[in-house]
Amino acid sequence: MDRDGKKDKTNIKLKRRVLWFLLTFLILVIIILIIFLIKGCHAEIPEQPDSSDNPIGGVGLVIDPDGESSKPSENISSEEQGVAISGRSSITIPANEKDVKVDFYNPEENKDLYYLTFELRLFNNSKQGYEVLYSSGLVEPGKHIQQITLSRGLEKGVYEAVVHVQPYRMIEDRTLTNNADMKTVLIVK
Repeated sequence: MDRDGKKDKTNIKLKRRVLWFLLTFLILVIIILIIFLIKGCHAEIPEQPDSSDNPIGGVGLVIDPDGESSKPSENISSEEQGVAISGRSSITIPANEKDVKVDFYNPEENKDLYYLTFELRLFNNSKQGYEVLYSSGLVEPGKHIQQITLSRGLEKGVYEAVVHVQPYRMIEDRTLTNNADMKTVLIVK
């Protein structure tokens, strides 16, 4: 046999080894993909909360029982096909009282679209930058919260505050959307 014959046999053996290696690698990749697909199809689905405990489903919030129908608030703004949010430049409450009157309102324009939650925040020097004085449950469109209980009474004075409004889209799986922080002056008399 001549040298070219030996080179051809060596090249053929090398090509067979490379093909065998590639075939083995390809089979391994396919097996791994099948295992991932099987595990993904049989992944444990978290148990959904009982809808009787959470009438709006999925967001861990319930409709606030303090929401009541009343005349609409002033200063209502809305964006085309967006959420309508009412706001006030100031809120006046009595000094050293925890049970106070306010008007947190979810405008009727949000009907069948958005439920809102409200949080009254007092600016301070904490790491978070504010203290939460009140948090509501979900407020249905056209409903007001007019009586709230603060986490503590405040001394007389004027305080910088924010009403943090979190809309929840009631279509598309009741998901939360962009929120709004409305600066307000909290007047305590």
